[in-house]
Amino acid sequence: MTLPGAPAEVPQAPSPAAPRLAWPLLTAAGLALAALLLTEGAGGAFGLNLAVWTALYLGVVTWRARREGQPPSREGVTLLALAALFSVAFTLWAPTPDLAFLNMLALVLCLGLGSAALRFPGLARAGVLDGLGAALSSGIHVIYGLAVLLDRFPWAHLKPASAAPRTWGRVGVGALLSVPLLAVFAPLLAGADESFAHALNALLHLDVNLDRSISTLGHLIGWLILTGGLVYGALLAARPSLLPPAPGQGRLGLIETGVPLGALALLFTAFAARQLPLLLGGTLPDGQTYAAFIREGFGQLMTVALLTAAVLRVAYALSTPESRRRAAFHALNAAVLLPLTVILASAAQRWVLYTQAYGLSETRVLGAAFLVWVTLTLAWLAVTLWRDQAPRFAYPALLLGLGTLLVTTALNPAGLIARVNITRELSGVTNAQRRAPQQANAADLLALGPGAAPVIAAHLDVLTDCAPNPGASGVPECIGASALSASLRDSYAGERDPRAWTLAHARARQAALGLPVPPDPVTRPPEDVSGPRER
Repeated sequence: MTLPGAPAEVPQAPSPAAPRLAWPLLTAAGLALAALLLTEGAGGAFGLNLAVWTALYLGVVTWRARREGQPPSREGVTLLALAALFSVAFTLWAPTPDLAFLNMLALVLCLGLGSAALRFPGLARAGVLDGLGAALSSGIHVIYGLAVLLDRFPWAHLKPASAAPRTWGRVGVGALLSVPLLAVFAPLLAGADESFAHALNALLHLDVNLDRSISTLGHLIGWLILTGGLVYGALLAARPSLLPPAPGQGRLGLIETGVPLGALALLFTAFAARQLPLLLGGTLPDGQTYAAFIREGFGQLMTVALLTAAVLRVAYALSTPESRRRAAFHALNAAVLLPLTVILASAAQRWVLYTQAYGLSETRVLGAAFLVWVTLTLAWLAVTLWRDQAPRFAYPALLLGLGTLLVTTALNPAGLIARVNITRELSGVTNAQRRAPQQANAADLLALGPGAAPVIAAHLDVLTDCAPNPGASGVPECIGASALSASLRDSYAGERDPRAWTLAHARARQAALGLPVPPDPVTRPPEDVSGPRER
């Protein structure tokens, strides 16, 4: 249909169909098979297998991109290299439970975002919304990536070329297509009827564990979906993000953005003025508890700092280019950031006070790491705002977060927490925040994982002081040396699958094997013992 006065429609040539390619599906299938061989039967444990697979994926996709005439971008290679470092972190150390979750999340993010940016340079200059769009798109690729690879596979090439062997060729194709069907339905039917399972095994003369076969098939399909999405995003996707680019020009003037920023600066200044006496005093304010002033206050101040970074970045994006370059806009940013330094110092003081009172824990270590990342991120944001280069803020801020997480993992928080808390007990630490010496809790240290095992094994005499500690039932509970030794031996003395080897588990096993074997049956440490022991 043509509007009146408009030129006649010109016939458009149909858009060319996507080329039929076999190598993307074969690449994804090979990576999925490698993942299955490295993980199947390992009990869901990750270690060396994760590092080997990540290095294999990095090498395959970068080689294939170069072979297709598309040199990998610096940002894509950097993120995939960080994914490899996170996989190495799982091989060298055994992160504590929460830290392991964060490391796995970072590994998945680096794999997805690095794959999406592999053939598209410019992520370093992308804004926050564009980076979030690319990360979200990499997750969506996993949903439909394998379907695209299957659709683009040249299935027509499987047909026989000549007429003579056409019948046998068709039979071969049919037999090939029958294999996955039988592999899916035969185990399901065998699992539903035990007699049919025995008959099927007798017919095939195979001793097959049908439950394991179904599980292996499910794992292979899962790996195919994952690798298909990653390979599609890295080598076939038309663009890194499915979302439209974020608008680059703001429309608000200095007054519209200056009034809220000025109000925020006044609020921060008033709060910072109230915190200065506490910073100089270095003690808990009168009438306040640790739970209210330190633990909850630390989280609230971290939320304020993170939200402030978002507010300043949004204010920059909404401002016109002329407003961004004015000295008044820079002064408003400085008025917000300067009192924020006092707020960050107050958060750091609260962390120190809480640690002095109760020692280290996984939550406090992660809180310190988060404080470091937020401080570095705000410093980088101040630099980009001053130089009028805020669009370059997101990518370095992401790298700062990933680097902070890697350094935290390399410090082996499990061993650090165990050493600090045991040392505090041996030294009888007392201060203004704690008048009675702290006593380390063996159950809490055992929950940290293999990273703490060598320290626990070296201090059994400290951790197994069996003084009465009444539980909920009123019966005295304690952890004896035999129970603690047996728990360590049961957890770490056994052989670990070589594919899931980690340095932390190897050290924990060496420490557990060095413990004396208890001559009599022992009672395992109670799981509900969490309170400090009394002397």
